[in-house]
Amino acid sequence: MRQPLLKHCHIVKLGRLLNMLYKPSEIAEEIGVVTDTVCRSYLPAGAPHTRDEQGNIWIHGPAFIAWAKETISKKRSQRAGLADGHAWCMKCNQAVPIGAPRVRVVNRYLELVQGTCPTCGKKVNRARARRVLPSPSSALLDGEGSGVGL
Repeated sequence: MRQPLLKHCHIVKLGRLLNMLYKPSEIAEEIGVVTDTVCRSYLPAGAPHTRDEQGNIWIHGPAFIAWAKETISKKRSQRAGLADGHAWCMKCNQAVPIGAPRVRVVNRYLELVQGTCPTCGKKVNRARARRVLPSPSSALLDGEGSGVGL
């Protein structure tokens, strides 16, 4: 099953939960999501809850906070970066090897590797730190930062 999405605004609001039992609608209201998100996404994904004799769902606040933080840490640890020479194609929605790569300098610290997607032919980009930074002494020799022209 897919991990539920917990946005930053929802994570911040987890601190509002008290040491008590909540209905799914109350949890949803406290963290700012729709009740269906709690019932259809969080509970099937393993959020701790109990049912009473009438079939009502109750969620313990601190247990829900612990589950949410565990879910967030799992999601972060499962992230993997793209391999070298690959970029994300927005049209194909997948990582693709960069075809005919060329480097374009964006600023002093950043460069963009541009190429084409081998599947759809659209332009793909990947930003990276510049390989060679200009030294401060060479910038002064070129007249930059000397105060001339002020």
